[in-house]
Amino acid sequence: MMSPSQHRLPIWPWITLLLLLVLRLAWLNAYTLNSDEAQHAHVAWAWAQGLQPYRDVFDNHGPLFAWLHSPLLRLLDDRADVLTWLRLAMQLWYVIALAATGWMARRLYGWRLALAVVLLAGLFPRFFVVSGQFRTDDMWMAMWLAGMAVVVGAAPRAWRYFLAGLLVGCALSVSQKTLVLLVTALVAAAIVRLLQPAGAPRAGWRCWLAGVAGLLLVPAIFTLWLASKGLLGDAWYGLAGYNIGGANKRHAPLQALWFLISAALVVGLIAREARRRALPRYDWTLYFALQGGLYLLLIWFVWPLVTRQDFLPVLPTLVLAACGWAAHWEWLGQRPRLRVVLLFVALGVELAGVFASAPPWQDRLAAQRAELAMVLRYTDKTDTVMDAKGDSIFRMRPYYPVLESLALHRIRKGQMTDTIADELVSHRTMLVVLRRLSRASARFVMLNYVPAGGDVWVAGHMLPTHDVDQTIDVKVPGDYVLTDGHQRLSGSLDGGPVADHWVLERGVHHLKVASGNPVAIVWTQAFERGWRPLPPPPPTPPRGRRH
Repeated sequence: MMSPSQHRLPIWPWITLLLLLVLRLAWLNAYTLNSDEAQHAHVAWAWAQGLQPYRDVFDNHGPLFAWLHSPLLRLLDDRADVLTWLRLAMQLWYVIALAATGWMARRLYGWRLALAVVLLAGLFPRFFVVSGQFRTDDMWMAMWLAGMAVVVGAAPRAWRYFLAGLLVGCALSVSQKTLVLLVTALVAAAIVRLLQPAGAPRAGWRCWLAGVAGLLLVPAIFTLWLASKGLLGDAWYGLAGYNIGGANKRHAPLQALWFLISAALVVGLIAREARRRALPRYDWTLYFALQGGLYLLLIWFVWPLVTRQDFLPVLPTLVLAACGWAAHWEWLGQRPRLRVVLLFVALGVELAGVFASAPPWQDRLAAQRAELAMVLRYTDKTDTVMDAKGDSIFRMRPYYPVLESLALHRIRKGQMTDTIADELVSHRTMLVVLRRLSRASARFVMLNYVPAGGDVWVAGHMLPTHDVDQTIDVKVPGDYVLTDGHQRLSGSLDGGPVADHWVLERGVHHLKVASGNPVAIVWTQAFERGWRPLPPPPPTPPRGRRH
């Protein structure tokens, strides 16, 4: 029997893990800014406002993440630094993911190797940086790893399978990519099972039924709720129709062939290693290596759109498999000091990679905060703001689809109608974030809006001359003010009485200035809140010809 002191971890591993969390906090504003972060925040804000998901706001992810984080968006409403606080909330999923990974490693290999697995997985550059962003994938990978941790290395019990299914069902309610994880997990489990001795413990039909029941519970609850709100059709389009329709892998047949060849090679290597190891128990090391390998191959060769976050749920388990594999090397097991040196070298390399990809002294959210502060200053909650993916977070968009890569591809191919200009007019959208728009839409914005700083444009026109009589073709109806760049100017519009601002409808308007040098006619609300259009620079005199 082991004494209590042998079960108790020394203090230094806890200090090491605390240091890892301190690093995460130090990097809160340094993680690379991703456009998905604002999109997810915007959807969660819409939930907090009581808007209908999938109908009032576009979303192509499962509903659980946005619903769960909507109270945070209600609490952080209209804060320009909202993404910093939302990133702080993501540390919970990071801790759960590493705790689940460490729990599996401790059960399989002991706490010393578990500590190495947690540190190596937690500092892996892609995992460290991407999991620090505010995105659905953080919760997705945490729920998947937690579900795995319930059954890995434990005796098969129905309650364990139900709990594992429940957690995986939560992952499925966050991201449809869970189906890819499930398929590769079941295939890998079956293959490793075929390679195992007949005496290895097996899960009975009760365990599998309990697992299926747990898996379907949370998705069923959301399905019933969506049905009660009449949102099933909208949800189906966002979750399936949009993601599948038109999303084709280039050279798909050739890519599928490469996947089959690569998968066969991986299975062959695993089978060879299983015969060599010949363990009397279920070989979880080979399972994680096979499941992670098949998943990576599916994403690389079959999945239509590959992103950095797709790899989050298998990076920790692949590190776990690699450490478990190394634990069986006799030459390394006989050299404890070498093991420690190799661990610290690996951690040093990883930390250098983190510094290279996201230097902590760079504030990657500074520009985003400044832009959001500008948008919030010049607009009210009732105003619409046109942006690519919900970048303004706390304002509704006039255009329903988000302008991510798939949508832009469809617009270019004519598979999706570009109605942005029409929506700007019909919603009287007076502020636009000019980013990722199609060429036609960007041209419309540049002709009918004035740059306000960065990518923010305000409805208005810079006047070509300082003449007293001006003719203005208004495309975006709204409340406009005439200015010399510093103050309001008075004038008569279409022969009417003298005023200093006008609600203009679409069409050509004739303006006669009472006094002053007119520079621009711009959105009144932004002007009243302190924004001033910059007058165009004076023309540069032509240079004389050189003889």
